[in-house]
Amino acid sequence: MTRPPSRRRFLAAAVPIALAGCLVEDGSNAADQTGETAGGDQSGETAPAADDESTASEATDGSDDAEPTADAADGDGDASPGPAGVTVEETEIVRIVESNLLSQIVADVTVRNTGEQAYGTLELRVDAYYEPPEDDRTYHPPRVDERTAVGRTYVEGDFESFDSGTRTFEDVVVRYDAEDANDSTDPAEFDLEIAVRRANPP
Repeated sequence: MTRPPSRRRFLAAAVPIALAGCLVEDGSNAADQTGETAGGDQSGETAPAADDESTASEATDGSDDAEPTADAADGDGDASPGPAGVTVEETEIVRIVESNLLSQIVADVTVRNTGEQAYGTLELRVDAYYEPPEDDRTYHPPRVDERTAVGRTYVEGDFESFDSGTRTFEDVVVRYDAEDANDSTDPAEFDLEIAVRRANPP
């Protein structure tokens, strides 16, 4: 005769099934938690992209703002007129003054304004050169045997309104060492080169 299963066996068989159900629920909860975390990471990665777009927009605005600065610089460059139309009409070496220290070349410089602008101030640069004569080069070798720069000076003239005609800078003095010119005192052996360095409106 077969005996019916005891109650203890039914309880032993039910315990693994219950435990298995608990494991399945824990796994599904873990999956849900993982999905929520991934979703949070994706939203976090999207935010920097928006920041990049904002940064690019700000950089573009900065480049647009830089253009008026260049225009302002161009405007400043045109504020001071150049010496248009001012030319050297005549240069005359009046005399040579000897000195134990530095000798002097004294000259008159005449300039002409043929342009359309009027000027109130002119600044000239005057360069002096010594040109030894041919006979000095041929018969007895001097200390200086070629064209040599011996001195430079700057001279400024103020006018009420120099708009046309000529103006003369009188008694322009260039100092030089006489040894650089073989102690010459002959004005014919010196040459002056004039350049208009600055011209301002009245």
